[in-house]
Amino acid sequence: MRKSTQQHTGVFRFRRFCRAKWAAYSSLHREVTIGHLATRVADCSLAKGAAVVALAIVLSEGALMAQTDDRETRTLPEVTVTLGTDSLVLEAEPAAVLTADDIRQSSVHSIADLVALLPGVDFRVRGGGDVQGDLSMRGGTFDQMLVLLNGINLTDAQTGHHSLDIPIDITMVERVELFTPVQCMARGIVAFCGAVNIVVCEQYRDRLLAELNGGSYGIFNASLLGTKALGDWMVTAAAALHRSDGYRPNTDYRHASLFLQALHHAEHGDWHLQLGGQTKDFGSAGFYSIAFPDQYEATRTLTASATNIFRLSNAEIRLSAYGRLHRDRFELFRDGYVDSVPAWYVGHNHHLSSLAGLSLRATHPLGTGALVAGADLRREGIWSNVLGTADNTLPAPYTMDADRTSTTLHGGYAYHRGTFDAQAVALGLYNSCFGPDYGFAASARYHLSTFHFQLSTSRTYRLPTFTDLYYHGANQTANPSLAPESSTNIELKVESEQVISNGHPHSTLRFVFATYYRAGRDIIDWVRRPEAEMWYSMNHTAVDALGLDALADLRLSPLTVHLNYSFCHITQDAGEWISGSALDYLRHQFRTSVDLSFAIIHIHLSAVYRYREGRYVDADGLAVPYGGVLLVDARVAYPVGPATLYLEGHNLLDTQWRDHGGAPQPGRTVMAGVRLELRWVLFIHFLVIQTDRTR
Repeated sequence: MRKSTQQHTGVFRFRRFCRAKWAAYSSLHREVTIGHLATRVADCSLAKGAAVVALAIVLSEGALMAQTDDRETRTLPEVTVTLGTDSLVLEAEPAAVLTADDIRQSSVHSIADLVALLPGVDFRVRGGGDVQGDLSMRGGTFDQMLVLLNGINLTDAQTGHHSLDIPIDITMVERVELFTPVQCMARGIVAFCGAVNIVVCEQYRDRLLAELNGGSYGIFNASLLGTKALGDWMVTAAAALHRSDGYRPNTDYRHASLFLQALHHAEHGDWHLQLGGQTKDFGSAGFYSIAFPDQYEATRTLTASATNIFRLSNAEIRLSAYGRLHRDRFELFRDGYVDSVPAWYVGHNHHLSSLAGLSLRATHPLGTGALVAGADLRREGIWSNVLGTADNTLPAPYTMDADRTSTTLHGGYAYHRGTFDAQAVALGLYNSCFGPDYGFAASARYHLSTFHFQLSTSRTYRLPTFTDLYYHGANQTANPSLAPESSTNIELKVESEQVISNGHPHSTLRFVFATYYRAGRDIIDWVRRPEAEMWYSMNHTAVDALGLDALADLRLSPLTVHLNYSFCHITQDAGEWISGSALDYLRHQFRTSVDLSFAIIHIHLSAVYRYREGRYVDADGLAVPYGGVLLVDARVAYPVGPATLYLEGHNLLDTQWRDHGGAPQPGRTVMAGVRLELRWVLFIHFLVIQTDRTR
């Protein structure tokens, strides 16, 4: 925010702000007053010294609000609300969000499992502990889903299997946002079926967080995170270690991550800097083919980005530079794990994929809305001994390479007037390997009391991955002549939030209902004949998806109930082909969770039922339907001072199930752990006390 120099056109008064990003439009260039503010709270926030503010933070909000309210009028410093680039674009508001409270109360400990909690998301696990999984939504494939880290598109160009190889731990995550194709296009990003944005360490607050847990199958997780204000910068450093002996032979894993971030907020601009690294080593028994149970994989990931957000007059400009390196070693026969390998096996697969990009987006208010324009330059490349074309100039063990460069331009207008919002965005692409392509998105939204109605449409595309184009293995043959796939989408959504108790303003009922249709053309998939073992990459002529997502949240302190249901029906022309991903989709997914707090104990119960279409090949070579599966989890948490002790159970019914190919998934798992969170001032005070006692 910055001091206003403009003439105000009116007064806008509110008692409760609904937090929707479109609501900020109502306050542009107008004087904003707050209906009621307790003087005691205002004094603590504005007049007291730093020590009193620290004390006020420690005290509960309820104790403060229980004090007598002084109803005198106070004039705060005049400010102008300046929306960021994403805020000015109406559709940038996510389709769904997991908040910090949702994450803390859940019973998951991996980024992949966390993302799977989003409504309509299909996460197909290959192994436990965030080792590897395939992420998609609304009947799409894992290659059609984008993964963003703090708004930066780090999606892997080699294969979607590696898109969740990002150097962060779940303890760092402040929220997870789900975007539909229309919402992505508003940000200048083309997402075939959707995108997930993982936001980490965004808040300005000093804290020290440590967590330890362990359980069945030799699971052990440790993480440490610290954030500290250093002058005008907020610096974050985090590290995590994870290990397991595996829930069956050759499913053990070890992985670690380190992440550094620096944020700087100033009157005329902000800086966001991030750097992270990750290592993963894991047994992958039957991950890619049940015929080879001795597979093993090791990956190394390095990511970096720098974003500068600066303001010129009423315009806001966001400039980002980003990069990603990912090294992958795949062993069909794990070193030291088997006595001998077949003569036809010539050695392991080695891949080094790279990503570098520059993006520019600018937003300028115009009339009752805003103009949005941007450009992106993105280069994707790979060195390999399997993928690409022959190149004898590369260092060992690489013998092949491939690269491509994409240039995109986008522009649009977001309009707001009273209870009506609308926007239109167009995007053009030129790729060095596939030539030109285009995308567009348009939407309209009407607000009626507490109800919001929205109709949207978009056209998206996706380039083949390097694996789609070049991979040749023991039972896979790629097609270098693949064409990009495309889709046309239409969606209708209704949402509302109701306060259901005047005596308790935090008691609310929220529901969202969305129905969609996606007409996909030239869809890329790996398929095979039922009687054959060889898989081929090919463009299906058409794969259309029709479905709905429904969500309901009931918050009645101390009880919270979440319900969401997703349905998808896919029509396609595949004949007798068995699909590797595009045709074995979630037809039904129903998820429910209940959070209950009494005294100081918190209980979390969750259950999910999933029915998957398609078939997998078992150890006998037979095609077996996936069918339905019910999974039940539970968590009990007990706070002790600054620490929280918890006990969890996963897959409590000990269901035997398969989610990707014929690889069995973990049975009943029990875990226990402790989470400790301190503010630096309290941590230092604790150290001083302990030092004095030692003396």
